[in-house]
Amino acid sequence: MTVNAKKSQLASIGRSHNKVVHGVVFNGELIDCVDELKYLGWYILSAKSLKVSLHYMHVRYLRCFNSLYAKSYCFSEPVMQHLVNVYCKQYLLFGADVLNWAQSELASIKWAFNSDMRKIYKVKPQQLDDI
Repeated sequence: MTVNAKKSQLASIGRSHNKVVHGVVFNGELIDCVDELKYLGWYILSAKSLKVSLHYMHVRYLRCFNSLYAKSYCFSEPVMQHLVNVYCKQYLLFGADVLNWAQSELASIKWAFNSDMRKIYKVKPQQLDDI
């Protein structure tokens, strides 16, 4: 098995994550040191502990929701909710069984899902806290 150093990246995780690393060489080729890298569908951030970027998860979820919502505007609310649960929710919850989410990350995921449920049911945010 060979490792392609041109496609390889290095992200620092731990106490010294913010220190600049220079000149990591593998098989005579320089490996890029980055703050964020993609691995198995996750965007892993350089931090004190293992952190995953929620931004890309939100983008994929919203892309799926908006395309579904635009094409099925004439469906009833329960049907739309079922379609969102089946096709879109997986993008928000990708890897949720493996990682320990922080409360702020859980709140962000909950807000994204609830705001789209409010859009489906045509409820203003002031009228209802959670659906």
